[in-house]
Amino acid sequence: MKLLLISGHGAGDPGAVSGVFQEAVETRRVADAVAQRLKGYCEVTRYPAERNAFDDFRTGRLNKQVPLSSFDYVLEIHFNASAASPKDGKTKGVEIFVPTAATETTAEEGICRAVAAVGLTNRGLKQYNWAVINAAHRAGVRSALLEVCFIDDPDDMLVYTTKFDAVTKAIADAIITQFSLKKEEKPVTYEEFTAFMDRYLANRAKLAPSAWSNEARAWAEKANIVQGGSDGDKKYQSFVTREELVQMLFRTK
Repeated sequence: MKLLLISGHGAGDPGAVSGVFQEAVETRRVADAVAQRLKGYCEVTRYPAERNAFDDFRTGRLNKQVPLSSFDYVLEIHFNASAASPKDGKTKGVEIFVPTAATETTAEEGICRAVAAVGLTNRGLKQYNWAVINAAHRAGVRSALLEVCFIDDPDDMLVYTTKFDAVTKAIADAIITQFSLKKEEKPVTYEEFTAFMDRYLANRAKLAPSAWSNEARAWAEKANIVQGGSDGDKKYQSFVTREELVQMLFRTK
C-alpha cells in the first residue's frame, strides 16, 4: 500500500495554539513517528513538511507537489480546538473525518477506536468535505482527516504528552490491522550473513569446555595433540576444520 501522510498547517500557519503547543509542530511530530512505525509495512510518503497542504490546495499546487492519484490512502493529521476549558479530568477526545461521499469507513472507525483506547474520549467518525481529503477522494483515493485530540484541553494534552509513543503506535498499528498490512522480510545480504557468522563463531569460541571431557582434554593437552592458538586459547567449543583435524591426528604419531 502507498500511504501519503499529511501534517496539517505549517509554512507560517501555526494552526491552533494553546500555551506552548502549536498544531503545526505537533502534527509533524505525530506524522514523523507514525511513518517510522510503518516502515516495512507499506510505502509511506510524507507531504513536504515545509509546505501547507491546504494552501497548496487553494493555489492549485496540491497535485503538483505530490500527485494524489499515485497513492492508495491519504491520511491528514490535525489537532482539534474549541473554547479552552480548565482541567476537569475529562478528555474531549479523538475523532476522524471522511468525505461525505465515502462509503467504506471501517478502517477509519478502527483508527479512531485505537487512539481512544490510549485514554481519550472516542468522538467517532464524522463526514465532512475538508479540502485536502476531499481533493484526494475526487482523485479516486481513499482519505481521512484525524483529529488526534484537543490541543487546548489540558486533560487531552496530558494524555497526549505522557503517552505520545502509545498514541502514535495506536495510529500505526490500526493502519496495519485495518488494511491487513504485512511486514516485508528484508533479504539478508552475503556481507550481513558473514558478519553474523563471524560474531557467532567468535562467541562460541569463548565458551568454556564441558566437564564430561575433562579427562580426554587433559590427555590431549599433555600429549600436545591440542595446542590451541597463538594466544594459548584451546577454543574447545569451536568447530574444527579439516586442516586442524589432520594436524591433531598427525601429532598422535
